[in-house]
Amino acid sequence: MKRLIPFVAIMLLVGAVASCRSKKKPEVIIATKYEKPAPQGPIRTDDYKDTKPFEWLGADYVCTIERLADDSLPMVKDETGQAFIDNRVKVTISSSDGSVFFNRTFTKASFNSYIDDGFRKNGILEGFVFDKVEGNEVRFACSVSLPQSDEYIPLVLAVTRTGSISIARDTRLDAELEDPEETDDSGV
Repeated sequence: MKRLIPFVAIMLLVGAVASCRSKKKPEVIIATKYEKPAPQGPIRTDDYKDTKPFEWLGADYVCTIERLADDSLPMVKDETGQAFIDNRVKVTISSSDGSVFFNRTFTKASFNSYIDDGFRKNGILEGFVFDKVEGNEVRFACSVSLPQSDEYIPLVLAVTRTGSISIARDTRLDAELEDPEETDDSGV
């Protein structure tokens, strides 16, 4: 019997080791076939309206910016063929007595000299906001972007006290736009 116990122990050990071996799994990968979504009807950007009071050259003014999707403008398409309706932006600057100082409507074509062919063909006029008053100018931040993406061309539009405009690409880095008083470098 003494000889049988070590033999049984060895057999149990061999059996345990053999059962721990993993079976070779088949290398079959099952994946569902990706089907590109079919383009839906043309997508419109939400309409937007903002009114901003400000002081300029010693007088009070109100700026109103209205962005509307415009079916009369040429539609653009993304790489999937999805169509998007471009926007029209109306900017009105009125004095405190209600008289209109500046009233102009902008489309993507207003910025053609400042954007490249890809954005002319596939971009929409999306962003248009009051930025600040600087000296004799009221400045606006604008952008022409590829729809539903993070790709855009930032622009600056300035209106002078005579009502003339100037447009340029915005070359400032995002870090330059931060207010140093709002930045907390304490690491806390």
